[in-house]
Amino acid sequence: MSKNKILVAFLLSISLFTSAFADYIDGQRAYASGDYENAVLEWTLVAGDGNARAQYNLGWMHANGKGTAQDFKMAIEWYKKSAEQDNVNAQYNLANLYLRGQGAAQNDKLAFSWFMKAAEQGDAPSQYNLGRMYLLGKGDAKNTLEARFWIKQALENSDEYIGALAQQVWDEYKLGTY
Repeated sequence: MSKNKILVAFLLSISLFTSAFADYIDGQRAYASGDYENAVLEWTLVAGDGNARAQYNLGWMHANGKGTAQDFKMAIEWYKKSAEQDNVNAQYNLANLYLRGQGAAQNDKLAFSWFMKAAEQGDAPSQYNLGRMYLLGKGDAKNTLEARFWIKQALENSDEYIGALAQQVWDEYKLGTY
């Protein structure tokens, strides 16, 4: 391949990246100014190309009815695309939708698996929820030792609110005795 063709390919890839980045930023600006419909439009442009943050934002917008009608099914679609790219917030929100049966049939196994992915990335709310699910035998077999591990992870995380909830569970189930 000639140097000119390589240079043209490189410049084209930079311009595509710059354009996608600009659309994402335009979505942020629209959201910040309260123009939620325009934020949805801008993020949709880049989410379709695989931008995990834009996909997460669209999931959140659909789940909360910002700039679009509230639609949990669409929220699941966008959260899942983002979650599959390891976006921890999308994983957590997707798990909660499956846990509550919003946008899809209630499914403890799917909720458990998405909480696990987020918990393994250090997400305190997911660690707490995973610990509770192990204690109750939801999504997987009841397992007090695994519950203890995840509740302890949540306790040691820097999230003050989740830490207080985890402490209640730790005390209530006497997890320190295992």
